[in-house]
Amino acid sequence: METLDTAIRLMLIGQIVLISLVLTARGPRAVSVPLVLLQISVAAYLIKTSPPLFGALLFAEAPLLFLAMASPFLVWVCANVLFEFERPPVWIMVLFPLATIAMCSIEIGTGRVPVLIRTASIVFSLFVVLHAIYSVGRGSLDDLSEHRRTFRFCFVACIAAVAAYVLILELLFVGQDVPSWVDPGNTLLIAAVYLLISVPLLTRPADLLPDERNVLGPAEPELDLAEREMHIALTKAMEGRAYARTGLTIRQLADELGWPEHQLRSLINTRLGFKNFSTFLNGYRIDEARHRLADPKEARVQILTIALDAGFASLPPFNRAFRDATEMTPSNYRREKLKPVDVVTHLRQG
Repeated sequence: METLDTAIRLMLIGQIVLISLVLTARGPRAVSVPLVLLQISVAAYLIKTSPPLFGALLFAEAPLLFLAMASPFLVWVCANVLFEFERPPVWIMVLFPLATIAMCSIEIGTGRVPVLIRTASIVFSLFVVLHAIYSVGRGSLDDLSEHRRTFRFCFVACIAAVAAYVLILELLFVGQDVPSWVDPGNTLLIAAVYLLISVPLLTRPADLLPDERNVLGPAEPELDLAEREMHIALTKAMEGRAYARTGLTIRQLADELGWPEHQLRSLINTRLGFKNFSTFLNGYRIDEARHRLADPKEARVQILTIALDAGFASLPPFNRAFRDATEMTPSNYRREKLKPVDVVTHLRQG
């Protein structure tokens, strides 16, 4: 039984190496790096929980332990990168790696981790994975391609579900001898998930890896009669500043326009060239912000006020979207566009 389990693990590791190579070659670095690290962490877990493999690589005990324990964190990072396109909060980016390093140091130095500390670590890791699943459910609605949205959801949700299952088992048996069926069962479950996702990933990697797009889509899309009518209605809604409503969803917009949601998704995605609804809205929001930041009459208006008026929920996502569109911060953009003499003249006239 142990020989069969080891053989399955080795085949899985080979498959993970192949997937990692595809991700490295096909995707933008900001997306492919965390995805590849996630694959490496899964491979490290397979080695760590296999006595023959771990014994053969005992010289690499520290990095293997760290990578295996970092899996929940990497699942969470990948969920955010794929579906929210925002950098995770700094405190989690710092806290989780430091906590993982501390846990590895204790385990290597003492041979085992105190039950209370191990329990707290598992609970926190489980929270991170469950939050990743929540992020997937929320962020997948923003993707305008049905096929890509479904595959990304399955990719992250399946891996996150396996991670949650493994963590729950670890929580149940913390401080106890793990039953003999747990590790082989986990191996078979991971193998089933990778069998499910590997074929579409290797044949259609673009469904997982986003292309780097400009904020604005094509200037003159080629539309048929029905699409032209929908596009006119959509343009009127944007001219009426529908984009300025914080939290606007494509379902809400479709209901207001009186068009089926799937047709509106198709128009914005395949015809106008946007992969995500938030990117489509942000194009209008950033355009409004740029005009206001360059207007001497609004030189005293706070940047936060301009961001909220344009439809952003807070300042950080506005700053990120603005930098992506203009390659400069809002304050630098305002400083470059506003001439001091114009501002003084306007203030005197006011």
